[in-house]
Amino acid sequence: MHKEANTFTFTLRNFALSDVAEVYKLLVANRPYVGLNSRYTYFLLAKDFSETCIVAEMNGRIVGFSSGYIPPNRQDTFFSWESVVHQEYRGNGLQKTMLLHQLKITKVKYLEGTVNPSNEISTKNFNELADMLNADCESNILFSEEDFDNDGHEAELLVRVGPICLERILSMS
Repeated sequence: MHKEANTFTFTLRNFALSDVAEVYKLLVANRPYVGLNSRYTYFLLAKDFSETCIVAEMNGRIVGFSSGYIPPNRQDTFFSWESVVHQEYRGNGLQKTMLLHQLKITKVKYLEGTVNPSNEISTKNFNELADMLNADCESNILFSEEDFDNDGHEAELLVRVGPICLERILSMS
């Protein structure tokens, strides 16, 4: 599927096992902007969650990645695990476009994700998505610093956007 994000055209498609090496390099290159899980995690995402994880390509090169899944106990919710946009393409709305695409394909009523308190960009993106979707946006502590044994890991705030109207998302396409 071809999409436009402000000034460039890119293709969105499902994440595949053959993409893991390139996505992993994208994540490594964009640290500390994003966290980094083991390569094994990305193989599992590609194997078991390829229907809800996507990549954005431009001229055959992966420039964005967004992973997430529908939690088994909350079938009306898409949990956005991780999203990264190559530094050359930031500021063009690609992260929001990828998330909107994931909401469209999952047809859920709620979007959730975790954000560190210092991650102002992700917080801003969730709030902007909520505004675009005319939905509420709530934030609560999911895991505190103490939960991480005060090892320097920030708290993880759970951000919840919704309820989401699928027709609104479809009208944006």
